Amino acid sequence: MKKIILYICYCCLFIFTLHYASAESPLHNASAEGIFGILNWQPDALNSESEVIGNYDVIITTEPVIPAIDQVTHIQLKVFNYNQGAYGDKSNYAEMGVNHFTMGVRIYHNDVLVHEFLPQYHDGNSWNINYTFTQSGNHVLKIDLYNFDKDHNVVTYIFNVPVSTKFGPIFQYILVAAVAAFAIILTWMRFTMMKKKAQKL
Repeated sequence: MKKIILYICYCCLFIFTLHYASAESPLHNASAEGIFGILNWQPDALNSESEVIGNYDVIITTEPVIPAIDQVTHIQLKVFNYNQGAYGDKSNYAEMGVNHFTMGVRIYHNDVLVHEFLPQYHDGNSWNINYTFTQSGNHVLKIDLYNFDKDHNVVTYIFNVPVSTKFGPIFQYILVAAVAAFAIILTWMRFTMMKKKAQKL
């Protein structure tokens, strides 16, 4: 029974560590280095948001997952469209990246405009931005997609980006330390069980 509990704990610890590593991975499926070596990770679902208006889907991803003030945040925006009619049941439509787009970004904090990236033309379907937040709390990013349709309308996508204080990463370190301590305890329990079994023999 003890062995089963230990194996379950080890599995939970391994899954948690993998999930944490994927959440901390960079935007472009970059490698995450650590005790697992060099592995490739897809962006974590908690690290991105998307909004669909009409036939177009805009996805925003941030690195780090929760931006901190006075630290550079990498923001990636991607634009996709559905090549069959209006957006409905996503399973019935093929999602494809656009060939080009024109987009602007407005950043608000407490309903006050704090920064604006003027509309820019981009080839492909992605736009990478580096931005440093100077205030903690929720920020609202209003993403303006231009030339949305044949009438050249502008459609605004709205995303919320929470920003922590500069001490935010400390809590991540505490979490990692707690996981490490838990792993040490499990290893010690396993070693103790093996030692007792050897003594009985």
